[in-house]
Amino acid sequence: MFPAMVLAAVFSSQQCWDIFDGALRHNAQGAHPAYISYDERISVIGDGLPILFSLAHVDYRDDGTARVLDERFNYLPIYTKRAEPGPPELGPYGKARSTWLPFEGARDLPIISSVHVLGNVTCNVAGIEEYKGHRSYHLTFGSPAQNKPAIKAIWIDAASQDVWKLVVSGYVMFVDSNQTPPLADFEVELGYQGPFLVVNHVVWQLRRREYSQYATYFGEYTLSGFTFPNKLPAEYFGAGAER
Repeated sequence: MFPAMVLAAVFSSQQCWDIFDGALRHNAQGAHPAYISYDERISVIGDGLPILFSLAHVDYRDDGTARVLDERFNYLPIYTKRAEPGPPELGPYGKARSTWLPFEGARDLPIISSVHVLGNVTCNVAGIEEYKGHRSYHLTFGSPAQNKPAIKAIWIDAASQDVWKLVVSGYVMFVDSNQTPPLADFEVELGYQGPFLVVNHVVWQLRRREYSQYATYFGEYTLSGFTFPNKLPAEYFGAGAER
């Protein structure tokens, strides 16, 4: 109780948003590859029993287009803007990065004010923690909209502003279900591969009512074997996939 009170006194909501915005600007300014190729291990367990296991290879282009070769589909190419479980790097993505960077000609000018528009989402500094050897700010977020995807928490390096982990809620899609897809919390971990900070591990858990009982699911994605090609042909990403 006492440490939480101290933190509440030391860090204001404004400071929490400043830490968060600083991490987004840092990520927008960082090195981003035009292409990312990686291998993916996909596993889903239901009530302690394996119900899905697959291997895949993904080629990702920085406009969000992915070419997926998945064992489940005989490694036939699938072209999508919705790579599973998501992009292999954090946003802001593509051209949206420019909105987080200073205007040309104003980069060396001092910042005289920082303005935030107050919304329904709250930002709090839960603590300063050691996360895998990195002294990090642990930020938590609250929102009255409980039935929509949202960011829940993020761990930001206190020195470098790198993001090491975040928790976001997202939909889990069930085949042949007419129900609204349920929300689960996805824990997303990142690490450096060469000069690039990429997603390397994602897990989610879900307890779902099925008829008169409840089923518990656990999903895991492990990303590895990263390479960063300088160029891949446009047709590699399917017909009409030119940039």
